[in-house]
Amino acid sequence: MSLTRPTSRPDVSRARARAGRETITLAVTAIVKGTTMHDRRLACVGFVVGIAVLVTGCSDDPAPQKPRATAACPKTLPKPSFTVPLSQIYLNIYNASATSGLASKAAGELTWRGAHVLKTGNDPNPDGRPEPRTAEIRHGRNGRQVALNLASQVQNAVLYQDDRSNPTVDLVLGDSFKFVPVPPPPAQKVTVRVYNTTFKGGLSGTVAAGLRERGFQVAANGNDPNGGYFPDDTAIIRHGEFGEPAARRVQLSIKGARLVKDGRKDETVDVMLGSKFEELVPAAEATPAPAKPSSRPPGC
Repeated sequence: MSLTRPTSRPDVSRARARAGRETITLAVTAIVKGTTMHDRRLACVGFVVGIAVLVTGCSDDPAPQKPRATAACPKTLPKPSFTVPLSQIYLNIYNASATSGLASKAAGELTWRGAHVLKTGNDPNPDGRPEPRTAEIRHGRNGRQVALNLASQVQNAVLYQDDRSNPTVDLVLGDSFKFVPVPPPPAQKVTVRVYNTTFKGGLSGTVAAGLRERGFQVAANGNDPNGGYFPDDTAIIRHGEFGEPAARRVQLSIKGARLVKDGRKDETVDVMLGSKFEELVPAAEATPAPAKPSSRPPGC
């Protein structure tokens, strides 16, 4: 006798449904004819199982999942037709990334830069937009120039026009969100304190005088009040959350200095001179390098 391979898959769904109906029939009969309470309870369990088999036996395949949309890679945006100062930009900041608290942190940065943040939170995404790779700026027909000006503050932003009629914009943050770094301010706008942590007498006074000649606002100098000691450093430049641009300006004058962020709320910086400090960089060489183009986000 030869065996032939079935040409089609057995209908498992129908078999399961038939088994479910048979289980229900037997269970109902047992409930009606059961002689003891224990028999009736067992029959009720069988009834529930039969219903479950009947319902789940109609399909073998899981429900299809909707594929997640992939955001487009950012393209070079045109320059704004006119300048809109950050002080005239009103925006909401929404988080579409996996980083908790990113919208609040970005709001603090943009507020410091001069913009007006109206609201922060998770992205409500009313238009069903894909999550941006870096950032998406949503604007209405009257807000395109505002959006283009805001885009100068954000790396690799993309624009999306919605149906709003006012000039406010939404900044939606993705996983690769980054601000464009603020360039170092001129020395005249930087307030600095200079402290000596070495055994070289008068070092802080000499450095303070040199920085003052370059236009820095030297608020104080002397020995480190905290008694720090940095034998392996040229200098440590301490700054707060919004003082990094000022710290980078000072760093241009001290080769090899390290930036260290602390909890201060203002833009002042402290220079802690280390044992490897020798002299300030010549003034003609203490200039910022040209800005580097933004790196492309992953996958682009």
